[in-house]
Amino acid sequence: MTSTARSGRNDAGDGRPQRTPVAARSVTVADLIDGRSPGFDALRLILAFLVLVSHTWPLGGFGPEPSSPLAPHYLTLGGFAVAGFFAMSGMLVGRSAARRPFGAFTRARALRIVPGYAVAVVCSALPVAMLAWVHEHGGLSGFFSTGPDSPIGYIGRALVFPTEMSYNVRGVFASSTPYGTATGESFVNGSLWTLPYELRCYVVVGLLGLVIHRWGERRTVTVAWTLTGVLAVGYHQVPELTGFVVGSLADKTLVMLLFVFLSGTLAGAFADHIRLLGWMPLAALTVALVGGRTSLFLSEHLGGAALALALPPVAFALAPIGARLRGVDLSYGLYLYAWPVQQLLAMYDVTDRAAVFVLIATVITLVLAAGSWYGVERPAVRRWRAR
Repeated sequence: MTSTARSGRNDAGDGRPQRTPVAARSVTVADLIDGRSPGFDALRLILAFLVLVSHTWPLGGFGPEPSSPLAPHYLTLGGFAVAGFFAMSGMLVGRSAARRPFGAFTRARALRIVPGYAVAVVCSALPVAMLAWVHEHGGLSGFFSTGPDSPIGYIGRALVFPTEMSYNVRGVFASSTPYGTATGESFVNGSLWTLPYELRCYVVVGLLGLVIHRWGERRTVTVAWTLTGVLAVGYHQVPELTGFVVGSLADKTLVMLLFVFLSGTLAGAFADHIRLLGWMPLAALTVALVGGRTSLFLSEHLGGAALALALPPVAFALAPIGARLRGVDLSYGLYLYAWPVQQLLAMYDVTDRAAVFVLIATVITLVLAAGSWYGVERPAVRRWRAR
């Protein structure tokens, strides 16, 4: 939630100033993408913040998560934000895959996602889990044992990007936080589950990039999007048969997220025909609102897919704010570190007010996100660009 989740990200990753078209009535989605609008930076940051806000209620013990604005009866605010990440990522990353050599695309994606993720995994398993263990047991004795729930076991499993993520490190937080007592389980970083799925979406769109050179972008992406939609319907209507046939390659969650991701890629392929202030974004928003009040399946698939058309106008409107970021992308770090920060705040019982909880968690997490951006993410991308 990468995600993505990220997360989905416009990945210049080098801190260079970005420019945005300004003729609003004639601007297309292609103008926004090719102009490297800073509005995408602001949009991603807002989506990451919405995940933090959504998680505040269950992690802080304030009640159930807030609802999605598009599907209030079926999805959470965090689910809405994750879908937005995948839709925007599909649009931006898919357009990159169609225009770059496969090797260059693969290296760029790996260096943008893996270093920050790997450091977040280690931080979740060691300093975060260690603090929780000391709080619960009064010392480090027994923490560094071997086994699947050991810090090394957690790190090793997470670094292979499994779709069945393990969240447990020595049972910490299970009895010392509201979320732990409610679920009876240890969750050191529950947000990381989206990153293995996002990485798989990158692999798919990278392979599509190879086919695009022979078939063309629009035909290739349309066929891939349609086939993914068929699989999604298959999981919905005949789940046992579909799971038996394709489950070893693509589980139900991957198919759903890939459909949203490829919806963004499809929008990117036809981006020069989509006007930001035209009928398509409005129609997409209408479809999302109707589907979001009909069923969980339509909320997840049509609602998520519609964000590929509904969010670019928001990014355009956010461009002046995004320009102030000057290419600094804290959204990934905000997403990676918000959950463990919130777990620690809940464990130490810092506040009983949700708004204060959000404020403190946001400030601390933004500091960590800045450390991730300046110390890990940007240097990794710059080193590769310098070669």
